[in-house]
Amino acid sequence: MNLIQENEEGQRSKLITRRKFLYGSILSVSAVAITGCVSGIITRKNVEVTYRSIEIPNLPPAFKGLKITLASDIHSSPYMSLEDMQEIAKLINALKSDVILLPGDFVTGHRNELPPIVEALSVLKAPMGIFATTGNHEYYVDADLVSDGITSIGIKMLRNENIALEKDGQKLYLLGVDDKNDVDIIPYTEGKSAEHIEALFHGVPEKAVTILMCHKPYQFENFAKTNTGLMLSGHTHGGQIVFGKVGETVLSLSSIASKYVAGHYDITEGTKRTQLYVSRGLGTVALPMRFNCPPEITQITLV
Repeated sequence: MNLIQENEEGQRSKLITRRKFLYGSILSVSAVAITGCVSGIITRKNVEVTYRSIEIPNLPPAFKGLKITLASDIHSSPYMSLEDMQEIAKLINALKSDVILLPGDFVTGHRNELPPIVEALSVLKAPMGIFATTGNHEYYVDADLVSDGITSIGIKMLRNENIALEKDGQKLYLLGVDDKNDVDIIPYTEGKSAEHIEALFHGVPEKAVTILMCHKPYQFENFAKTNTGLMLSGHTHGGQIVFGKVGETVLSLSSIASKYVAGHYDITEGTKRTQLYVSRGLGTVALPMRFNCPPEITQITLV
């Protein structure tokens, strides 16, 4: 067996060990935790507003103090009504952020879920713009249809593209990767052709400061190899049903897929730093409940 094969075997072994640990930990606490699920159902719509300051290296001075509202995974559905989403929109507007970012999963599984969320989000306001990208549930319905609906109310969809925010002659680049193309980052970092990722970074100067919307957090380590300063994601719902934590590990089914489940993460190599914030999101899927995992709207201040 050569060195590469040994490394690959080692990585697989670590992954299997981690999954076994998570399975065992979840099963050991689930019997106790399940008694609190009624409370989880009651509190799933009690939105928590969290405030985070994130320092981005080489941030242009004009963008120091920029406030970003991050709201993900709204999931219009029978369990997320028009009235619920209107309340969410009020909370978002009340933060009076400079920019609003919505990284996907506006709907859950049906076309008829689109009109209510379009109506609810039509009142959103931010002086420097409102931007969004697709999540996997847009593709369960019709990604183009959902994107057109969101665009119709003045929200800019970024689908493998970028836009420069300008202030006092300085620029901050905002990027959005389409959900079905986030895995294209793997060949891109290996120096191979990746049309969608090349489009994502097209025109972005090599040393520019960037913020990336990517619905799933799974490719964080690969995006950290690119010119990505801050990556903002959702998808995991923070675990949605959380049985507890062991150290920094969230005990939930989401943790089996990825260690990036909720909150702030950081990869620093030498002078290069890439950060990730994963929102717990606002809606639910599968079960219309949350446990130890309140829905979240995040206001991020760049420092």
